[in-house]
Amino acid sequence: MDVSLGHQGNDNAPESHPLSPVAGGLGEPVAKTEPAAPESTAAAVFGALPRGLLIAALWAVCLLALGALVWGISLVAGRLGEVVIPVFAAFLLTAALQPLRDFLVGHGTPSWLAALICLVFLVVVVGGLFTLVAMQITTYWGELSTQTVAGFQQLITWLDRGPLHISYDQMTAWLNSLTSFLNTQGSNIASLVASIGTSIFKFLTGVIMCLFAIFFFLKDGDRFSHSLRRLVPTGMRHVVSPAASAGWASMVAYVRAAVTVAACDGVGAGLGALILGSNLWVAIMALTFVFAFVPMLGALIAGGVGCIVILATLGWVKALIMLGVFVVVLETEVHVMQPLLLGRAVDIHPLVVLISIAIGMIVAGIPGGVFAIPLVALIVGVARSTMDQADGTAASQMNETAAPVTLFRRRRTLFRRQKVQH
Repeated sequence: MDVSLGHQGNDNAPESHPLSPVAGGLGEPVAKTEPAAPESTAAAVFGALPRGLLIAALWAVCLLALGALVWGISLVAGRLGEVVIPVFAAFLLTAALQPLRDFLVGHGTPSWLAALICLVFLVVVVGGLFTLVAMQITTYWGELSTQTVAGFQQLITWLDRGPLHISYDQMTAWLNSLTSFLNTQGSNIASLVASIGTSIFKFLTGVIMCLFAIFFFLKDGDRFSHSLRRLVPTGMRHVVSPAASAGWASMVAYVRAAVTVAACDGVGAGLGALILGSNLWVAIMALTFVFAFVPMLGALIAGGVGCIVILATLGWVKALIMLGVFVVVLETEVHVMQPLLLGRAVDIHPLVVLISIAIGMIVAGIPGGVFAIPLVALIVGVARSTMDQADGTAASQMNETAAPVTLFRRRRTLFRRQKVQH
């Protein structure tokens, strides 16, 4: 009887394959071999580039993205300037009134009543200041007009007899030419007056919007901040919230310092005019205080108007003295007040301030120049808080990494001391 061994002669037996787990029916496992994956072309290209070039390219992409974001925001803000400017002005005034609101709320005043008191305080202070100026100008209007006419006649006499030798006939011809030019430009002047009226209406509308925004910012500021915080992803709140608080604190400090500097400028100019004997010293003080918030142009406008008022009422000698007073006040602001107050509140380099004002005025005119520095203060506060958090995180990680090594060294030192003692 023929007995076959294994699977010999069995046609139904499966054929062994060299890649199968069992080869030749012997039950020996064979490892699977797969072809190696080809190296990625992109990885090869990026790996061949220098590291510095890759870092520079990443920085360039990030800066382009930030530039596009800033450009888009500025474009939208320019289209909605009639809304953005009053709201941002309300934001700054809220920062100035925030300490008073916190004081009232801390002493048990409801938030809505504290906001209303702050708003009434702002309206009374600003409105009372302008009312006082208007009353003073109205009171001395007759004397001012008389002295202005007398000063103009003295100017004409000096032009005729002075080194310029401009005769009365020449000045009369120039005035006649100016009158005829104005007569021919009647339609343009009418359109200009209409545009001024429209601008005044828009200004009043913006003032009303600003007052409402101030009230609601003071009343519901905590609710707004909580709502904005909820929009931030949970994993980023521990970074975004302290940075936003630091930026707000930086802007509040800047606004306080700016108000203090403007008040010192106004008081200095007003005292100078009072010492010189001007009856309009309150008007000069208020004008200097208001225009001190307008960078670069504000000081020139306030000083020019003040010197012209003194020239028309008190003569050219006292006008020169008043010019010297303005120079002293501005130099004191630049070299004393700003380093002591603004420098401590927000440490921004003067070159950064100048560039920021220039960019703001190019983008949005005078409002852009006014709002440029507070916006920069906000951004600087946020950036510094973020960098401080990053430095603190890196330092804590280094301490955690070095902790086991330090513990091992201490134990080794203690073991050596015990060994020496024994």
